[in-house]
Amino acid sequence: MVIPKGLILGILGCVCFCSSVLAARELSDDLSMVARHESWMVQYGRVYKDDAEKAQRFGVFKANVGFIKSFNAKNLKFYLGVNQFADLTNEEFKATKANKGYKPSMERMPTGFRYENVSSDALSATVSWRTKGAVTPIKDQGQCGCCWAFSVVAATEGVVKLKTGKLISLCEQELVDCDVHGEDQGCEGGLMDDAFKFIIKNGGLTIESNYPYTAADDKCKSGTNGAATIKSYEDVPANNEGALMQAVASQPVSVAVD
Repeated sequence: MVIPKGLILGILGCVCFCSSVLAARELSDDLSMVARHESWMVQYGRVYKDDAEKAQRFGVFKANVGFIKSFNAKNLKFYLGVNQFADLTNEEFKATKANKGYKPSMERMPTGFRYENVSSDALSATVSWRTKGAVTPIKDQGQCGCCWAFSVVAATEGVVKLKTGKLISLCEQELVDCDVHGEDQGCEGGLMDDAFKFIIKNGGLTIESNYPYTAADDKCKSGTNGAATIKSYEDVPANNEGALMQAVASQPVSVAVD
């Protein structure tokens, strides 16, 4: 069978045209992503040491934005967004923001659970302690792996608000610097349980303005006055979503993601 020359040229022309369209589209997408990365850098004050680092970080940024887009397309119960960590890999994020491989040296002792008799049928479908005024404005732990301290302080601030009616911004740095004689290890990681124990033994935490956060381990500043404290703490039973619902419906809760 002989294929007319004109048809061959037509097919080749169509292939070339389609390839050109795809290439142009990819170039447009890349340019759009470059512009988005530049805008993101300005928004979060991100500066790179040279063009090589910028190109490498752009690749990570582009991959993360693509993951966010594909995840959100699934229409699950929550969505992801581009934030200040968008040019970090998962490994880099965990190395600087999480417990940095910290492993506790002892088993947690079981505690009571005061909400075990709360009927699940009586719980609200949703609850937001932020809208109820029991959560302070967003804080940033920076490059210090003390998420445990921020979690404990936020829960304590919420409980103090429920008990006293006053929302007080308490001091994470006091935990980082002073809660160092047990399990907790400042920017290297720690346990919320031990931090709660420290607050009780220490007679509370001072306010944040008295002991500003530095995102680094430092020497404990003694003599600070406790602005708020707690009398006890309890662990929510592990792997029990019903118990977690009971607790969250009643007060802000400190949560660690394993």
